[in-house]
Order: sequence, then structure tokens, then C-alpha cells
Amino acid sequence: MINDFVNEIRNGKFYTKKTLKKIGTLKVGIVETTPVVWKGKLLRFEWMRKSNEYGYPVNLKGYDYYHFVDMETGKSTPEFGVNHIFGCPYVENGIVYVYGVKGSCNGCIIDMFWSEDLINWRTKTVFDLPDWAFFNTSVCKGHDGYIMAVEINKPAEYTGKAFTILFAKSKDLFNWEFLSPMEHSYSRDRYTACPTIRFFNGQYYMIYLEAMPLHRYMPYIVRSKDLEHFELGMLNPFMTPDNTDKLVITPDCFTKDELEYINSAVNCNNSDVDLCEYKGKTVILYSWGNQLGKEFLALAEYDGTLQEFLESFF
Repeated sequence: MINDFVNEIRNGKFYTKKTLKKIGTLKVGIVETTPVVWKGKLLRFEWMRKSNEYGYPVNLKGYDYYHFVDMETGKSTPEFGVNHIFGCPYVENGIVYVYGVKGSCNGCIIDMFWSEDLINWRTKTVFDLPDWAFFNTSVCKGHDGYIMAVEINKPAEYTGKAFTILFAKSKDLFNWEFLSPMEHSYSRDRYTACPTIRFFNGQYYMIYLEAMPLHRYMPYIVRSKDLEHFELGMLNPFMTPDNTDKLVITPDCFTKDELEYINSAVNCNNSDVDLCEYKGKTVILYSWGNQLGKEFLALAEYDGTLQEFLESFF
């Protein structure tokens, strides 16, 4: 439920603030990624989609998998999570936890992986719910344990109009249970997807994707104290598609054909936003493209802390 904000607009004050800066495109064909800091290093978690009818060009192994990429050196860790999709990492006390959907889209199983060295991984099943369909997830530490935002499109009674975000809680990152789906959800009346959730000063901040008219997709940000009543950020959308998405950070890393592919792509989408704080700045990864298979990974940043950045929208 979105709280009424008309009176806030009528009577409130909202001063000019710093905004994020788009840096440019990093990769072709990579969509769901997350930046994390592990042992002082800035890493990028990537779901490597297998090549399919959408023509994702970067993975010719014939199966889905996860890995991490050092964002300074470009070196990748060994693959793990084979045949898992829509992954999200969470780092605490030197341990990396990754949650992801087993199998293909509409999968009903969420597994977790954890490792202290990004080489040796242990695993367990978190949710196995027949007749459910899971997609993107995001995990943060809240005021009383941990919260996982989970994108679903089944069961119908919990979903409403696909897609919808539910919330699960845990005391230990291993054992999870959903909060009441009918009370704690966002939002059954329309498409709301791709959640990224963080917690600061008693508020859960969630970036998610809205489907706009004429096949446009833009991320928005809300916040909530109870994951039942949500406040829409005054400064929305979170970001919008524009020509700066097509800036190329390192042209020498792309072929001539890839540069043409980037330059000529239809861009009606900014989605799959995820972010972390590193050396006093906020690092933002997101996807741009046409939401129909021509998709690109891009980088943005905010010159300030993650808490400052998220609070600046309200």
C-alpha cells in the first residue's frame, strides 16, 4: 500500500540535491548483477545467462551459472551455482551468501550458497514451494534479523497482476519464512519487479521496476518501516533511459561490431538496479536496452554514502 503523498507535495519542502552520475556501458548481454565489497575488494556478482532464444551472446557453455568479477582487475572467480538463475549476494563477516532460483524462469525453488573464499561453496534449499514462481531476490540486514525481497508471479492470489514483491524474514540467513503475503507485498495492482532492498535508520528502502506505457521500464524507489505501508520517493523515477547509457567506458574492450550494436540499440529501459558503498561513494549497476533481449550492463555512481544517496530521494 502506498501512503497518500498529496499533502506532502502541497505543503512540503524539497531542496536541490546531488544526483547519480551515469558512467557508461561495461558489457553486452549481462543483465542481473550486484556490486559487493568483500575483504576490501569491489566485486561484481554476475548471473551468466545461457544463450537462448533471446540471443544472449556472452555465455556459450549451454547452462546458467554464477561468478564474481573483480571490478578493478576484471578477473573472474570459478563458476558456481550451475543451472541457477536470478541470483543475489549478501556479504557479512567475510562470508558471501548467494540466493538464487533453481532451474528456469518460473522456478519454485530458491537455493542458497555460501563461501569464505569464493572457490568452495556449500549449499542448501531455502524455499521449495510447488505452484510458486520465483524471480529476482534481494537481501539486507534489518532491525530484527534479515529481510529478503522476493519477486513472484505465482500463486495468483498473492501476485495479483504480475509481477509482485513479497518479503521473507530470517534470524540467521539460513532459515527463512514469508511474512503474510496479503499484508506484506508490493504491489498486487500492477507490475512491480526487480527489487533491491536496503535498511537505514529504521526504514527499508526498496528500488524496484515499474512498467510504463508504450513498452518503457523505469526504476522507482519507496521506503517503509513495516513492509506493509510504503512511502513513494519524491524524486522519482530513480533513473531514466537516455543517451548517456550508451557511453562506453573502455572502447578497446569491445569489437567494432559490438560498438555498433551498442550505438544502434533501442533504449527504452533502465532496470535491475543494484548498488553498494565503496570508499565513500555509492556504486550502481543497472541494465539498459529494449527489455526484449538486447540488453547491456552499465555503471553509475553517487558521490556520497549509500545511506545519504537513498535518503536523498525523500
